[in-house]
Amino acid sequence: KIGVTDEEITRYYAGNRESFTTPPEVTLREILVAVPVSAEGLNVGVDDAAKAKAESIRDRILAGEPIARLAADESDSPSKANGGLIGPISRKDLSPELQKEIEGLKEGDLTSVLRTARGYQVLKVETLKVAEVQSLEDARADISAKIAETKRQAEFDKYLAKLRTQAIIEWKNDEIKRAYEVGLAAAETSAP
Repeated sequence: KIGVTDEEITRYYAGNRESFTTPPEVTLREILVAVPVSAEGLNVGVDDAAKAKAESIRDRILAGEPIARLAADESDSPSKANGGLIGPISRKDLSPELQKEIEGLKEGDLTSVLRTARGYQVLKVETLKVAEVQSLEDARADISAKIAETKRQAEFDKYLAKLRTQAIIEWKNDEIKRAYEVGLAAAETSAP
């Protein structure tokens, strides 16, 4: 029989707090105005026109036009199919530059027109979810199950080791015996 004490649960929670923390997430809507690059390089006139279009789109959003509809009509990004929706995305998965751009923004805010490798982009923060730590009481059942499983596995391994020492094996095939001995030696060297 395996028991788990409150002290073990508290110690596990304190030592593994990050596994009970949900990462901060953000959901964005994007509109991308692509800037094509030819074999000769970047055409400055095309680049300026793309930037002007992106700024115009941003102004239209600020004037009240729905970004989802504008994304579907104007965006060059594959996300246009779902109204420019991206996410939810863990904030740690965002590039440092993008994290810096959305830092301090609230839900509903727009970024400025951003230059990216693909062109000019306007992003709207749809939702922000801060990191949340599950309380010890809420995590107690999960922690207890994890500790009990670890203890159960250790006891099971001891039981199997005991059975192996008591077993009488009669080998009918020498190749299988050699394979068993190699596997047993490997298991003993990898054991703590």
